[in-house]
Amino acid sequence: MWIEINKAKVDPEHIPTVFDIRDRPPEEIECRVCVFGTKDLTSTTNDSGVLDVYFRCFFDSRKDACETDTHYRCQTGEASFNYRLIFRVMSDRKDWKFTV
Repeated sequence: MWIEINKAKVDPEHIPTVFDIRDRPPEEIECRVCVFGTKDLTSTTNDSGVLDVYFRCFFDSRKDACETDTHYRCQTGEASFNYRLIFRVMSDRKDWKFTV
């Protein structure tokens, strides 16, 4: 916020510029999430030590989720991806809850 104090009587040629400070109307924007790889993954459900790794991400609803491809039979905990997930969301959001 800023305040300008001006003279009470101003020459009409020197009226200061009025700025529009209203909120911009909401617009659809694109959120891109890049997934490159994992590090030190461990399995808590199987004892073989082999994982099938993928990522599922979403903002509000699981029905709008995006997934990466699957890195099958990962044994070292380092799965490699080169994946970009693209979400279209409205810019007027107040809470940006993103789930991976």
